[in-house]
Order: sequence, then structure tokens, then C-alpha cells
Amino acid sequence: MDFGSTREHIAFQVHLTWRAARKALLSEMERGEQPVALGAYSIPMLIGLNPGITPMQLASALSLDASKVALFLRDLVGKGLVERTRSASDGRVVELRLTAAGEDFARQARAASEKLEAPFEGILSGDEKETLITLLGKLREGIA
Repeated sequence: MDFGSTREHIAFQVHLTWRAARKALLSEMERGEQPVALGAYSIPMLIGLNPGITPMQLASALSLDASKVALFLRDLVGKGLVERTRSASDGRVVELRLTAAGEDFARQARAASEKLEAPFEGILSGDEKETLITLLGKLREGIA
């Protein structure tokens, strides 16, 4: 397929790769026991790995709007998976932590996340995968 000059456009290549990855992820998720919204795993996993993270830090780490993170958090708090507390050092700051149920969910999410990686296994070598992760991070930092 001739893509013309867009073949050299990074944004276009990332977009095509995202479409292919999303298709593979959705297909893998359909095989699972419960359909889970894309992104439903990452927030509890990051909170578990970074206890005390603020909603703004979470939004920044995931390149999401604060309003989108607020919607996810409202749902997670409502389900008893995440708790919001005021910072001991600065009462204006809200910190996020997992509840015991949230920790269980995060463990299950990590296991499910590993399964979702299945379509991508073996496509790249370990060195290629590390290079790609580094380059994607560099792109994100450069456009953030």
C-alpha cells in the first residue's frame, strides 16, 4: 500500500499502530471472562504502585484530562476500590490510595494486563521492545 508522504509522518504511524493494537486488545478482551473498558486497569494499577499520588499527577502520567480522571475516580471510589485523603503535609492536596478491595482489583488487573500483552509477544525482541518504549516515552515528553 502506498501511503505517500504520510509514511514518514510519526503521528500517522502512531495512529495506525494504535488502531491495530486496539483491534488486537479488543479481540483479546472479548475472549476474557468479563469485558472491561480500556483504561479501567491502568488507574488502580498506578495508584497501587504510587500510593499518595494526586489526581493531577495521575492525569499527567496517563496523558488524560483531569475531568476524565475525575470520572474514573468517582466510579472507583464508589465501588470502594480507591480512597481519597487529605495530605498530612498540605491539607489542600488530595492523595489517592487503594483500599483492600482496590489492592485485590489491582492484582487482578495486573494479571489481566499481562494476558492482554499476548498478541504482542514475540513480534519484537527484548532490545527492540525496550527501544520502542524509550522512543515512545521520548515522543510523549516532547509533545506534552
